Amino acid sequence: MKKHLINLFALVLLAGSAVSCKKAYDNNNLDPLAPSLADIPVTVTNFNVFERFPVFFATAPAGAFTITFSIPADKGKIKEITKVTTGNNGLRDLQTGAPAVLYNYNTATSAAVAIPGNGSNTITFTSDLDTYTKYRTRVGAGVATVNPVVSTNPQAPTQIEYYFLLTLDNGTTIIPERVRVRVQ
Repeated sequence: MKKHLINLFALVLLAGSAVSCKKAYDNNNLDPLAPSLADIPVTVTNFNVFERFPVFFATAPAGAFTITFSIPADKGKIKEITKVTTGNNGLRDLQTGAPAVLYNYNTATSAAVAIPGNGSNTITFTSDLDTYTKYRTRVGAGVATVNPVVSTNPQAPTQIEYYFLLTLDNGTTIIPERVRVRVQ
């Protein structure tokens, strides 16, 4: 009986010490229970379905798709879509600024071609699977790993991930969540 009481007392001490520690969170340590909201949230407004990420449908072989981004009206105006990338390393390529692998790369000037906004808090990106195929040929299948053909397995559809860098009128840059284009 005495051994059980000692074990129970040790368990109570252990439980008490576990909850008595409090971690101090500052700007460098995000509190795991605090909401992590962006200063300027970006919304994708015209997706077909939402499956953790906005998904758009494009019909093979040349299907067009349009992606519209929006920010709250009181947060400013979107000046342009500065960079667009795709693939597994798309986010890294977007951040490092590797121009040769950008989707909106101009081979004549070796630079990204910005997609201008319309002076409002929304901006639209329009493309098609033909353009993606040309991009895939230019950068190689190692960078653009997805072949834009219809999947034979409905449980694993063919999806192309797109990443965007938006620039606001005041120079602020935002990388919104990735967007997927599903080939049908």
